[in-house]
Amino acid sequence: MKRTEGRNLFITSLAQVLRSADPAEFAERCALAHFDGVWIRIGRGADRDGNLRHAKLAALSDELSRRGLQLWGWHVPFCADRSAAVREASNVLGWTDEADLAGVVVDAERTPQSPRFRGTEAEAVAYLDPLRRGLESAGRGIAFSSHDQPSLHADMPFAPFLDHIEDVCPQVYYTTADPGTRLRKSIRDYKAIIPAADFATRYKPTGNITMTEDVRFPDVATCLSATSKFLELVANQGLRSCSFWCADTAPDEIWELLADHPGGKSARITSQTGETMNLDTAQLKLNIVQDYVPVGNSNRPGTQMAATSITIHNTDNDSPGANAAAHARYMKGPDAQMRKVSWHFTVDDRFVYQSLPTNEVAWHTATREGNATSIGIEICMNADLGNVDACYDRAALLTAWLAYRLGIHVPSGVYQHHDWSGKDCPGSCGTRKTAGATSLPGCSAITEISDLSMHP
Repeated sequence: MKRTEGRNLFITSLAQVLRSADPAEFAERCALAHFDGVWIRIGRGADRDGNLRHAKLAALSDELSRRGLQLWGWHVPFCADRSAAVREASNVLGWTDEADLAGVVVDAERTPQSPRFRGTEAEAVAYLDPLRRGLESAGRGIAFSSHDQPSLHADMPFAPFLDHIEDVCPQVYYTTADPGTRLRKSIRDYKAIIPAADFATRYKPTGNITMTEDVRFPDVATCLSATSKFLELVANQGLRSCSFWCADTAPDEIWELLADHPGGKSARITSQTGETMNLDTAQLKLNIVQDYVPVGNSNRPGTQMAATSITIHNTDNDSPGANAAAHARYMKGPDAQMRKVSWHFTVDDRFVYQSLPTNEVAWHTATREGNATSIGIEICMNADLGNVDACYDRAALLTAWLAYRLGIHVPSGVYQHHDWSGKDCPGSCGTRKTAGATSLPGCSAITEISDLSMHP
């Protein structure tokens, strides 16, 4: 399912935002400020928002797409009862089709100031089940925006939203120059309800840049200082994505500040041929086939992990036909179970086969620490491998893609098998390209691995 990426911008009113800029000018401003997505409100409860009737909506969508930005919708569910919840989900799916949106941000909150989410867990499920299924079947994404501190909102049914939605974008609405205290409290609360292995890839906080309403800054200087500090904190926490609310009343000076802070921008991977791609495009190019080792097999321990590194291997199998699919089959068979050997991905010149989830331990480094912290990538070396360079290029792209998705530092978080156990592996490196970095710690045999440029 499509995920949110990089830096995103909430818009309550398109009429307000486009009053002083046409769609092309605004899209260019967003691109220069390193935004990857723009999120517009499309409805509250069952009511369709005026943004969907704005005469320049289609032009804005085209201009954003031309610059590589995605346009998402933002819905505020009320869900007073189960029938209302089902009706709201149906409406949202219709609105996303109508505007051809990339996904939907669900803004579910309990607030006394205005009608917001009114239901229980049952109403939440009645809304989320059809909404998620419909979005997923259409290739769209879904994200969850809500209070920054769940512990202060015991009456809000967070559980079904977290069960149905991966990306969590809480509203960390500070109004002073130092957002640190509020962000730390938000991280503390969400770490208590999001599995530790998933936290770094799911928690994507929303900062404040507004100058009016109930969370306004006292002056522009405070807003700018807080924004700069928020971006620094997000980077220091290893978070790969964040958003800002909202463009409607943000000061003009915010655009220059964001342009000078590119750290929040999503992964852009540039190949040796000069092709630039985002994470979604990279994933498609990898041709990943999920062929998991069955749960309960002795070489799939099922132990949860939060990977901090990636380990490169060669299969050491030059037999004809020993491609990625063959090794995935082997890993499900009796010999691999008897030897208790497993790894996460196998790469050849056409496919990547995934045999274990990235948040589960595999047995591939011959060390306790390596197995408990590292994702294993095996690169095929069968005699009938059709295109050796394509195989190593695919391994490089996989390494880059995983590093950005999981927040693994390159190059310090990329290893070879030898670094863990001293084994002569990868033993068929030569001068081939096996990782998207300029060096691999301890891998003196690999002399050319800068096939990919990875830009934060």
